[in-house]
Amino acid sequence: MHFTTFSLRFSKTNMVLVLFVFVFYSCATQASDGIKTVNIFEAEEGGLTISEIADDITYIPLASDSVLAYIMNVVYFDGEYFVKDNKSKFLRFDGHGNLLNQIGRRGQGPGEYMYTSDFVIHPATSNIYISGGKPEQLMVFSRKGKFLKTIDLTKKYTNSIGISGENLFLFYLDGAEHNEENMDLLDTDGNKIKSYSNKYKFERGRAMMSFSGECATYLLEDKLHFKEIFSDTIFSIDGQNMVPKMILNSEEKRFTPETRKKVSEELGADPREPGASLTNSVTQNNLFETGNFLFYEYGYNKKGRMLIYNKSTGKAVETDSQEGIKNDWDGGPNIQLKMAKDDNTVFAWVNAFELKQYVASDDFKNSVPKHPEKKKELEELANSLDENDNPLLMLVKLKPQ
Repeated sequence: MHFTTFSLRFSKTNMVLVLFVFVFYSCATQASDGIKTVNIFEAEEGGLTISEIADDITYIPLASDSVLAYIMNVVYFDGEYFVKDNKSKFLRFDGHGNLLNQIGRRGQGPGEYMYTSDFVIHPATSNIYISGGKPEQLMVFSRKGKFLKTIDLTKKYTNSIGISGENLFLFYLDGAEHNEENMDLLDTDGNKIKSYSNKYKFERGRAMMSFSGECATYLLEDKLHFKEIFSDTIFSIDGQNMVPKMILNSEEKRFTPETRKKVSEELGADPREPGASLTNSVTQNNLFETGNFLFYEYGYNKKGRMLIYNKSTGKAVETDSQEGIKNDWDGGPNIQLKMAKDDNTVFAWVNAFELKQYVASDDFKNSVPKHPEKKKELEELANSLDENDNPLLMLVKLKPQ
């Protein structure tokens, strides 16, 4: 189990521990109401290779004019790649990986932000909406990086943001017991269209925690989908209505508001070591979907796991999300699938120095991939890189069936 970042906040009257937890840790039945249920603990374990689910891999080196740290989010829009790293650097690249411009910058001045939690690009205007930059606000930029405006919000912290039709869908981080709503549908000027009730109220306790998978949102076939960390159900947004689509059944191991309270108490007593309540629960980290596959990354029993569900065959396979999937396509390093590029392609990425190191290893030299010519191309690509270059995007084209 890895805790990526955490911070402590103290006051004169009491001490509050603020812990940001990133947990890296699936067959299917049809319910009577027509909603498909995938039982994650019935998934076949391990052994998956990338050629079983993919038809091609394309590498795109990102220009190193401005250095990226660890990539956290990538959005493909109108032939371009918008990339945000864990230091909140936000860059725009063309389809070949050439740097076009930076979107805003870190700072405390007008049009600057100290941190970004999420972003979306509006399909009609190409404007970029950034959450987390400042409390109780969204920041809006043009695709060329010009700061346009801020939108004032009624809640302090926005965890996730999505596009539903022409509107913005916001999930707020501060969803504790005193908040009656935790999601809003807004127009592009910030006017509220509808608020959604907070169905999973919880007591904060001494440790105020934020998990990386509080609310996973993604687009599929131009429709917004989401799943909250406390819920087993994936919903889609149809107009202003939430429509249940699929259940990811974690049985009695589901992470509940009651469990969260226990976790808070355990971490409040000893923040150095997660207790049994956390390690014995399924803790959502990431979720995305393509036309034929669903990918669900979660933590359980001190291990990062990814469920890969084939919607055509109904087969579910569980892999180690930290180890990744064996690359038998071109013999390259294992692949950690991150998010959907479109309805048939998934993003992964690899650091330049890690790729160079792996290509120089005996594991690569002795590998016998499905496509030896691709192995040669990968070797030439790695040798052309400097170890300090920016990461490479990997476009993994999935099988249609």
